[in-house]
Amino acid sequence: MVTCTLGDKKYSVDFISGRALREMEPASKMYGKLVALSKAAVEGQDVSGEKLTIPEALDTMVQWFCILFGSQFSPDDVYDHYPVDRLMHDIALAILAVQTQTTEVLDSFPTKPAAQEAEEILESQAP
Repeated sequence: MVTCTLGDKKYSVDFISGRALREMEPASKMYGKLVALSKAAVEGQDVSGEKLTIPEALDTMVQWFCILFGSQFSPDDVYDHYPVDRLMHDIALAILAVQTQTTEVLDSFPTKPAAQEAEEILESQAP
């Protein structure tokens, strides 16, 4: 089961449907474009001529994320209730898991940053 908590509501799917695989191409391509653009910018290349906008990229990826959860929530629900520091990471994680057919690694969204997860483990092990 994969879950997603948005605000005070929790959504779940028992399995990732074939529809999520079928419909992921635009989101996957958009993620690839974002990664390539980011890499080019870090390398000092001029990316000002690119016609990719953040709203366009996010809309494509968030729409697919909604499909992943069987359209139980809307893109507006995601934009209004998903933590911004996990949004792109989590969608990328979901895309990669579906692409590689390793969806068993998916558990709960939003994911926790590694530092927070390590802190929680240490706290649970304290006497």
